[in-house]
Amino acid sequence: MSDSQGSPGNFNFGIRRLVLVDSAGFCYVEIPVDNHGLILGPGNLGKSSLLNSLRLFLLPENNFKNSRKKFAFRNASAGSFYTNEESYQHYFPSQFSFLIMEAENPAGVHCQILYRDSASQLSYGRAFVPVGYDQLRHLFWNGDDEDGIGQAVPELSFSRLSEALKKFSKDTRLVSDPARLKQMLYSSELMNADAVRYSVLPLGESDERRVQSLRTLILLLFEMKADDQAMANAVASIIEADKKFADDAFDFNIDDFLSRHDQLKQQQAQLTRIEKERSRFEKLQRDYQSYQTLLRSQHDFAAFRDGVTSALQDIGARRKAAVEAFNEQNDTLRHVLQTLKKLEQDASGLKGEIRSADRRIKQAEQNQKDGDLLVSQYGDNTLQEIEDIQKEELEGKKGHLAALKSAAQAEIRLEQIQKKKQELERKLESLKDRESKQQWQLQNQLDEATAAPLRSVDPRLVMASPGQDLDAGSKAAIEAFARLFVPGDKGFDWFDTEYPAQPARQTDFAEQRRHMEGELNGLEKERAELADTANQEHDRPRLIERTEKEIRAIEKDLDTLSRYPAAATTLRDATEEKQAAEEQLAKLEEQARLEQEKQDAVQQKAAKARAEKDRIEERERELAGLSRSVGTVEHRFPHLKAVDAEQPLAIEQVSVAAFDDLQTQLDDLEERRRSILDHLRQFVYLGIHEDAEGELQKDSPASSVIRETFKSLSDLFAGMVERWNVLEQQVGIHNETVASYRQALKSNHEHIARFEAQLNRELEGVRINDLVEIRVDIHTDPKFRNLVEEANNIDPYGNQLQSDAFYDRLRVFVADFFGEGGSKRLTMDKVITGISYRTRKENTANLDKKGQSTSTTALINLELVYRLLKRVLYPGVQLSFPMVLDELASVDISQMPSLLERLRRQGFNLFSAATHSASAEVIYLIGRHLEVGQMRTARPYSPQRTLVFWGGAEGFTNGEPVSHWGDQTQNSLLEPADE
Repeated sequence: MSDSQGSPGNFNFGIRRLVLVDSAGFCYVEIPVDNHGLILGPGNLGKSSLLNSLRLFLLPENNFKNSRKKFAFRNASAGSFYTNEESYQHYFPSQFSFLIMEAENPAGVHCQILYRDSASQLSYGRAFVPVGYDQLRHLFWNGDDEDGIGQAVPELSFSRLSEALKKFSKDTRLVSDPARLKQMLYSSELMNADAVRYSVLPLGESDERRVQSLRTLILLLFEMKADDQAMANAVASIIEADKKFADDAFDFNIDDFLSRHDQLKQQQAQLTRIEKERSRFEKLQRDYQSYQTLLRSQHDFAAFRDGVTSALQDIGARRKAAVEAFNEQNDTLRHVLQTLKKLEQDASGLKGEIRSADRRIKQAEQNQKDGDLLVSQYGDNTLQEIEDIQKEELEGKKGHLAALKSAAQAEIRLEQIQKKKQELERKLESLKDRESKQQWQLQNQLDEATAAPLRSVDPRLVMASPGQDLDAGSKAAIEAFARLFVPGDKGFDWFDTEYPAQPARQTDFAEQRRHMEGELNGLEKERAELADTANQEHDRPRLIERTEKEIRAIEKDLDTLSRYPAAATTLRDATEEKQAAEEQLAKLEEQARLEQEKQDAVQQKAAKARAEKDRIEERERELAGLSRSVGTVEHRFPHLKAVDAEQPLAIEQVSVAAFDDLQTQLDDLEERRRSILDHLRQFVYLGIHEDAEGELQKDSPASSVIRETFKSLSDLFAGMVERWNVLEQQVGIHNETVASYRQALKSNHEHIARFEAQLNRELEGVRINDLVEIRVDIHTDPKFRNLVEEANNIDPYGNQLQSDAFYDRLRVFVADFFGEGGSKRLTMDKVITGISYRTRKENTANLDKKGQSTSTTALINLELVYRLLKRVLYPGVQLSFPMVLDELASVDISQMPSLLERLRRQGFNLFSAATHSASAEVIYLIGRHLEVGQMRTARPYSPQRTLVFWGGAEGFTNGEPVSHWGDQTQNSLLEPADE
């Protein structure tokens, strides 16, 4: 940086123009910053935001996180700083927000474009293009409307913009990486156009110390009324950057220094701990040797895996052939079995018929037996007579039951009993009469040939008695009638009706008499029960129950009697059906025997085919199981998937036994692997080996990790002697460090004093306002000075570490100087506590420590910043750089010309913001002014931001006013803005 503008050999770096699109309250604003200028407009318009936006271009940042530290955007009205979000939304409120800076350097003119980056929160990106802004304006603003104010460019977006920028030049760059931004913005390779193409502030040296110093100075350029602490930080930064070598940097990490003594002791303890684990390492070494031997099993496994695959392909083809052969025999067998099944079904049907016939025979026999028993109880009575007797008795029982249940029925029943008794007594008399005529019964007067057919029709026909011998005519008529019946096998045919033969029998008059007498007794008993029940009500339920039981017995006998006549016929028919079914069943069983013999022959062939198929399928299942087992092993040991086989195992050698042997080896290998891992992890746990990436803690560390860790431990134990030697050397080095730190404290203390003297020499002859002499005082912390004196009193060259007393005193200093928490690094910015000025006015003899006005202090700060900036930038560089000065109105008007000349000579273009109340004389002296608050567009990017300014500044030249410095298109557009 040169004091002589335009001198030969200078390298010019300047900022020419600043453009904001839909940003900082403006729709579109374009202002030149390559000369002094005054921004005029209503209050709270955002005038300061225009120039403050330059910080975004000059600092290598890509987001607004921690924006107070990065950019220090100050809210003057609130006396505080804007938040991250407030700052970001102020400059990048929408997708149409763009900030453009036009700059020039020895490589030519270029534009730096900032845009909102939606990829992450609070972020912005940059585009660099090596052309002047006049070529880019149409991309951001359309100034061709009829009133000349201009309007928004339709569909403005970064994607469209980036495509257009790339068409301008192959050197267009899109950059967001802070490291890359530092290289581009601060490059000083002036003979390399590509390297310096986008540089705006070339650093003398590219180390990080210079970058941090420049960052501090850039922020000071926007805060020239900064407090002495900010200036102190800047001076501390420059002092560090001003040192010849980076190793000279004053960065005394006292915590590290204090802990170094403990670290050396810990190292000794660590070496001792390692020696204690030597036996563990020897066990690990043995396991590792076994492990290396067993590694061959992995390749054997791969060969087995490939062999299983080949065997499965072979067995699949063999299974297909065996299945076809088996299916052929099975189809034949299925046909035979179907025939047998049909025969079995037919036989089953016949067996069902036989069982049904047996059931019918059994039922008929039972019906006949029950009927015979029942009929035998009634002597010679016919079935009809028996049925009539049963029904009559049933009627009587039902009547008796009704009488038991109802008194009215009882009366009726008693009358019926009386009548029945009288009828039975008459029948008993008639029976006695018939008994007296028994000898003349027709069966006693007719021969059997005549009596038999009559008996088959109704036995009562031959048991009737005329009471005398038959006359010849009657006998002849009866015999003639009997001859009409034709004798048969089982009875007699009466034309088309068959009557079965009936056996001859005698009328049992005694039995009938007993029966009638029994009936009389029963009626008398019933009469007595009905007559007595009125006096014996408690017996009624029992009598009712008994009577109901008797009714059921009679109904059962009637049912037996109804089945009795058909029992013989049913028995005969069922017997015949059973015999026919048995004959047919015998034929079917013979046919089934022949089919069974055929089935046996086919079944043998099918069984043989099945056995072959089953054997092949069993082998296939075995191979499939082995394949799954292989998969299981690969799942257990994933690294085996990547192992290749030299050649696959022969198919006949693929077996479960072979796999079991192989798995045993793999298990043994894994056991060795686990044992090795246990040892290795124990070494990590003991702090003997560092597993920074956590690889050993994974379920299955890679073999390379195990190998490298083992090698590391082998090297460790092999190098223990050397490490003991190194420890001894480190103790000696630590003692030397004490001496070097003592020297560092002393030399930096002296360096601060030399820097202060050098600054004061440079300020000789500088006049500001009414001050003719200015001196800078750099203040250091008294505790630091005490520490320097303390360090001078120790002897660091002994063979032993410094005494505990020395470290105790150092800890006391740390507690006093740094307090609780925070960093304990003793750096230049902590040592230098402040900057103050001593000044002398003309016609006074002594320097005065009294503070100056804010504006005067700002001007002194500016002078100091200029001196500091020269130390950071590349030698011979000339700047044209805007400098913000808010306190312009407080500067003595008589000093304004010299101030402006000094700023121009130093490479600064004064820019200040003011309302319209600014004096005309100030406006005249500055020479250019920009009315930024009087034009609005009807077609903005966002309705909230409509202010427009572009086309150049108004001002004076050689004392004569000119209407405009550049474009005349906005000449007639200045209208009062409703702000």
